Amino acid sequence: MTDDLAFNHLLLYSMLFAGYISIPVVVTCSAELEYGFRYQALGFIAFAGVQYWGMKRLYRTNSQGDGRDFFLRWAALSLPVGVQVLIISVVLGAVYGAVVGASAIGWASGFPAYVWEVTGILYGALIQVIYYRLMQTDLTICSSGPQQAASD
Repeated sequence: MTDDLAFNHLLLYSMLFAGYISIPVVVTCSAELEYGFRYQALGFIAFAGVQYWGMKRLYRTNSQGDGRDFFLRWAALSLPVGVQVLIISVVLGAVYGAVVGASAIGWASGFPAYVWEVTGILYGALIQVIYYRLMQTDLTICSSGPQQAASD
C-alpha cells in the first residue's frame, strides 16, 4: 500500500467518522424533531468538509517539507495538539454554555431553536478548524527539519 492510498483511506475514514459519528439518521417519529434530519445532515456536511480540508492541508504541508513519515508525525502530534484543543474547547465551551444558559434566563429565549442547533454545529466545526491549524503549525516544524525549527 502506498502512502497516497493510505492517506486517502484515512481521509475517508476521518470524514465519515471523526465528526462525532454524526451520520444523518433520524430514529424518532416526534413532530418536534421535524427538522432533526436537516440539522444532522448540515452537521455531517460541515464536519466532513472540515475533515477534508484539514487532512488535505496537513498532507500537503508534510509533502511541501521533506515528505516523510506523515502518519508517524500525525500520530505523534495528535496527543499534544489534542490536549491544547481540549483546553481551548473547555474555555470556548464555557463561553458558549454561558450564552445558552443566559438564554434560558430570558434575554435570548425568543431565539428560534434552529439558532442553537446551527451555532452548535458551527462551534464543533470551529474546534475542528483550530485542531487542524495547530496541527499544521507543528507539522510544518517537523517536516521542515532543524533549520526551519531553529529559524522560527
